[in-house]
Amino acid sequence: MFAKLFNSPEVDRFADWIVVEVKKALPVKPTPAQRNIPQRAERLFMQIDQQAKIFTQSTKLSVYQRARLAARVRDGMAAHGYSESFVKGFTFDLLRQIQAAAKPAAKAKT
Repeated sequence: MFAKLFNSPEVDRFADWIVVEVKKALPVKPTPAQRNIPQRAERLFMQIDQQAKIFTQSTKLSVYQRARLAARVRDGMAAHGYSESFVKGFTFDLLRQIQAAAKPAAKAKT
């Protein structure tokens, strides 16, 4: 029973997917050829929000799993060279999106 709370391969895959998408859409050091960064960021956040809704419908996240998701995204982004302030803000927004996506799923079950 307790092992399920700490089992998190789905969480790890989702976190890794987020880091890859961020790296593709928002490079650490954009070149002049890479335009429309604000539009790319908006599309990225919408895509993550949509995937977070799908993910939370299929996977009920414990507090530990939410913390693991945030830590894995934070560590992955830091490893790619994103600034600490950007990583912290992004991770906070990600947790807010996960929490918001989980609420409708919880209401639908009751």
